[in-house]
Amino acid sequence: MSHTDDVRESDSSSDLSRRDMVKLSLATALTAGAIADADAQVQVVETNVEVKTADGMCDAAFIHPVKGAHPGVLIWTDAFGLRPSMRDIGKRIAAEGFSVLVPNPYYRSSPASAIDLNPGKFSFQNQDDMARLRKYMGGLQAPGVAEKDAAAYIAFLDSQKQVDKK
Repeated sequence: MSHTDDVRESDSSSDLSRRDMVKLSLATALTAGAIADADAQVQVVETNVEVKTADGMCDAAFIHPVKGAHPGVLIWTDAFGLRPSMRDIGKRIAAEGFSVLVPNPYYRSSPASAIDLNPGKFSFQNQDDMARLRKYMGGLQAPGVAEKDAAAYIAFLDSQKQVDKK
């Protein structure tokens, strides 16, 4: 273990790391899906929304059951951002009784509708593909950016009547 690893571990001992937050979010999403009863799914509403962040307006999908207030879920997308498959994951989780926000992680560079990353044709070994990905990821590299975004996303969820804040 390097000195950097020691510092990283000691600095974040009381806080969740970004990796831990992703693991926790994924575990929550998978658990929600695993315990689902297909007959119990409810009708959901999907709305394109904008979330005010410290760095501007983030386009996102807000998906929730038609009726009532439900626990909030924040989905961090994979490298390909907010796209139909991520919206589908949000719909499945919402159908299980959750209010879900799926933000565009690349909002600083581009609206989700203009992102030209195709997961079916993308290769992490292809330098041209990686250059396109880096173009979008540039705004995510500064320390604390994800944490600032997360705070804005949670504040958005907390402000929605479809979210049970308990």
